[in-house]
Amino acid sequence: MNTPKQFTGAENHSITTAEALTFIKYYREHFGADAEPGCFFDKQAVEAIISQPNAVGLRYYYGADELGMIRLILVGATANRQDLLDGEALKLSIMHPPTDVNGKYDRTAISHVVSHQHAAEMTTRYRETLLTGQPKGGFFAAKAVQRLLDEPECHGLRFFYGANREGKRVVVGMCTDRYGAEMLYGHAIDISYLCPPFCGARNSLNGGVTFVAEQPLAIK
Repeated sequence: MNTPKQFTGAENHSITTAEALTFIKYYREHFGADAEPGCFFDKQAVEAIISQPNAVGLRYYYGADELGMIRLILVGATANRQDLLDGEALKLSIMHPPTDVNGKYDRTAISHVVSHQHAAEMTTRYRETLLTGQPKGGFFAAKAVQRLLDEPECHGLRFFYGANREGKRVVVGMCTDRYGAEMLYGHAIDISYLCPPFCGARNSLNGGVTFVAEQPLAIK
């Protein structure tokens, strides 16, 4: 029996800006010009996920909200590929970083916290329309993510939706500055460990329990 791959937290996800733009180009070609371009997470929200005890990185899951818009849910991941569902609160993406009247990023206008129940509802909704061969999510190592967040002037993390040449979904991560603009001159990450095949144990986010109760999302 093959031993499942263990995560170390030091996996290399670095890509060049040119490679990042190529993934985004393929996404547009395969999913169309009207497809959502990507999403955003505040720097502090991402750091809270990857700084947990036993976390060696973060796992993102694709979800679909009540309007059918693609969202990402972040959860910490351990070396043995398990999701830290009992740790730091799950984080739900928004589409764009909010800005104040001066055009600068406004951290006070955002909350990424989402309940397990609603996160599971969104990932379930996404999987109901999942095409064969497309991933449920992926993993990024803590070291690679922190390298992004440590860039001077980094205030948040933009995940652009991308695809490889064959049309399989990927995400491209890069920092945003104090104005919410992407730092194209900085580092970028991709080459995540996709789920499947690099999933953890079956749970409410990746295909286990389906919740049915409806309540408002715990996000502003």
